[in-house]
Amino acid sequence: MTNRVSVQPEPILDVLRTHFEVPEDTSVDTGFEGLDLDSLVLIELAVMLTKQYGVELTGDEIATAGTAAKVAELLSVKGANG
Repeated sequence: MTNRVSVQPEPILDVLRTHFEVPEDTSVDTGFEGLDLDSLVLIELAVMLTKQYGVELTGDEIATAGTAAKVAELLSVKGANG
């Protein structure tokens, strides 16, 4: 039986708004490239999410995911398989 972890994208978006000052009107489907998030920000986000969810993430994985919704999906999949 797989232990399914379900991560919602809204808390990830809250982290982006609180710690990285993305605009309030940013949605869970807004692309990170359009927000001008550089690789250092994505690494910092990866560290924060790894600590918060106990699932190892890299800045490159977050960059590839590209949106808060896709990062939540990635955390859910990695958490269920970890």
